[in-house]
Amino acid sequence: MTYAELTYHSHNRLKRLVQRHRYQAMLRLVSDGSDVSVLDYGCGDGFFLRLLQSLGIAPDRLIGYEPFGSMAAQFETGPDRPNLIGDTEGLDRLAVDGTTPRRFSHIFCMEVLEHLDDADLAVALDRITELAGADTRIIVAVPVELGLAGAVKCLFRWMAGSESVSTRTIRSVLRGRAPPRLVSETPEGRYIYSHIGFDHRRLGEELARRFRVEERFGVPFRHLPLALNNEAAFICRPR
Repeated sequence: MTYAELTYHSHNRLKRLVQRHRYQAMLRLVSDGSDVSVLDYGCGDGFFLRLLQSLGIAPDRLIGYEPFGSMAAQFETGPDRPNLIGDTEGLDRLAVDGTTPRRFSHIFCMEVLEHLDDADLAVALDRITELAGADTRIIVAVPVELGLAGAVKCLFRWMAGSESVSTRTIRSVLRGRAPPRLVSETPEGRYIYSHIGFDHRRLGEELARRFRVEERFGVPFRHLPLALNNEAAFICRPR
């Protein structure tokens, strides 16, 4: 399946709705202006960058990083398109570019970190830190998979037959206890396919250790607790 079929063009109407809410929430964090410059860390096929371009942001101020070749192959490149970095070497070169602190007003990392084990998550946050300037806004969005929201998601997965979910797992998730997660070895590195067991609270603690977390809010219900939302979003600044 393509990235679009897995996300914003999914055959599942609820999934499409969830994706639309996230993109709308993230777009509201970017104001108009010639000083806007965005890195989408883990950009998939570049859909979010195309949305930003449709708002009038010049494509040469939009960069996507996608290390998984199967996803990067779906990114439309060429004249008047956002730029793609498809390997860590390219990202490392960008990190040592002296203009980088002025280049990115925003770094987005959406629906990425929940697929990484602790070691790879630390590497990703290290890279984001290197690419951020003093005034860069770092926006991280991850799924809420614990508490009531997580339990409801598990029930939907069980009813749809998309994942094997036991009643024990559902009880654990409802109580806020993250069950163990399976890390798979792929040709492009380690990857955690299932969202079940991801703990957004632990990630929030790690973000607070590394950055100044200016705001955390739920998507789509910004003013409700994270446990009642589909996703948790964190707006951070470098220390």
